[in-house]
Amino acid sequence: MEPQEPVLVRVRALIEGPQGAELDELIDMMARRVRAVRDRRMRREVLRTCLDESDDAAVVAMLERIYQGTVAGRNRHRELLQELALDGSLLQELGYDRITDLYEVAHWAGLSAVTRMFMGDRHRGNVTAAEAMDDNEHLEISAGQRRSLARGTDRLSLDRILHDRDHRVIAVFLDNPRAVESDVVRIAAMRPTKPEILRLIARHRRWATRYRVRLALVCNPYTPLPIATQLVPTMLLQDLRELISGLPVSQELRDTARAALSARLESLGRAPRPMPRLVDESATQDALADLGPGEHEE
Repeated sequence: MEPQEPVLVRVRALIEGPQGAELDELIDMMARRVRAVRDRRMRREVLRTCLDESDDAAVVAMLERIYQGTVAGRNRHRELLQELALDGSLLQELGYDRITDLYEVAHWAGLSAVTRMFMGDRHRGNVTAAEAMDDNEHLEISAGQRRSLARGTDRLSLDRILHDRDHRVIAVFLDNPRAVESDVVRIAAMRPTKPEILRLIARHRRWATRYRVRLALVCNPYTPLPIATQLVPTMLLQDLRELISGLPVSQELRDTARAALSARLESLGRAPRPMPRLVDESATQDALADLGPGEHEE
């Protein structure tokens, strides 16, 4: 059902008209509050409060401005979109009725990026035997014993834990002080895997902010689509180009990357350049796991 015209008029006025200053003030306030809080769980509450205190038109317009600011390379917008993307349940907790209203407003306003934010996870079809398993082919012991190893310090055991298919075991490992970024990149890039494991990584206060981890999540076809598509605008230019022409990702994710790249280049006053096709699906996981910390800086 089409929302009332005054709501759509207010959305357009906030995005394009004289009321845009009001929107910028709201985004600035959100960014300051989020930056002032180090704990991601508290950041979540800050964002939730801001969303609850804003009407539907303001929420939709704000999300559109945050998205556009992110693809234009503005840090404060990227940080906010990153927080929203990594905790997909935040928007879903607004409640079914309000999510439906926000979806309709975004849809009728022609804001496709915002519309996708209110779409739930899509079913990928029948799961394979490997996806359905909760075991670990490298450790033939119980899940309880594997959780105990995941808390430990033995490097050989921890390396085997990386291959675990039980999200409860991975949750323990992610909190282990002995875990390092390359471990989490390997888990995030692994396939087949379970979306529950990737959601754990996306929401983790220690790992979710690491760029290499976010890139691995975006490139993994098992990552829930709402998380992946919202993270795309936070990618660096060279990785947007790879998503378009070099990595085996879904067409929707490729289209999102193409739109983000075009908007980013337009904001920089640069024209898109031709991009060769470099698809090598078998090498994707190894390439992501082997990236050095400084190899993806713009």
